[in-house]
Amino acid sequence: MKIGFSFLSLKTYSVRRAIDITQNLGGNTLELFGDLVLFFNGRLLEKPEKVRAYAENKNFFITMHLPYIDINLGSFNDLIWKSSVDSILKSLDYAYKIGVKRAVLHPGQVPLRKFLLKYLAKKRLKKVLEIILDKADKYDIEITLENTYFDDNDLFENIEEFKNFIDTFRGRLKACFDFGHANISPQGLNKSFEILKPYITHIHIHDNNGTKDEHLSFGKGKIQFEEYLGFIRNFKASIILEINSLKEKREDLKRSIQYLKGER
Repeated sequence: MKIGFSFLSLKTYSVRRAIDITQNLGGNTLELFGDLVLFFNGRLLEKPEKVRAYAENKNFFITMHLPYIDINLGSFNDLIWKSSVDSILKSLDYAYKIGVKRAVLHPGQVPLRKFLLKYLAKKRLKKVLEIILDKADKYDIEITLENTYFDDNDLFENIEEFKNFIDTFRGRLKACFDFGHANISPQGLNKSFEILKPYITHIHIHDNNGTKDEHLSFGKGKIQFEEYLGFIRNFKASIILEINSLKEKREDLKRSIQYLKGER
């Protein structure tokens, strides 16, 4: 079982320290925060070769959440679109050096949900995904697209539209299923899960109260995870606990991962 935490869950600036914390909490997988590759021209980064060697010595599986802050892969502004593409590709280069095998990507946004604007934004997103997938194939990195909660700014309006877009890549593009996002989406968690289930190779999991994306530890929200434990505990790919609320303590992280693993 490949299971662990988002880098942001662990409240540290060191990837090697994050690996140690994750291991102490019972995990074997760490998801890196791809935006760090871009912040302050990468000055916050550790040497990728050292991190890779450390992770391999610990037998850790490393994933990366590719940049999403100020990124829009569906933008109509050519300067923003090109900068977004370059940012993702730069992070992929670092991901390869550090030994990442799976990466997560957010779809783009649209200013208004008009048919023509959505059509054009999807064309731009598809174009850049082909570029990203070509580079990822060379690096042997699997790319997964994450379900959002389909609010007014999201490019996709519902889970069926999201699934149909993934279908156009004929197996090259996989899905990252985010339980928290699905729970606050208009169609709800159960329907979203059933539609995306055949496409899922990566999971983001956290709790919320059904109204906003709170990234809580299990039991502090209203998601009934019991219904999905059979799938989760037999899942062969990777699971990341995105418990990113500043209010969460280390004990909350440990309790949550033990619950998913069936240790409590």
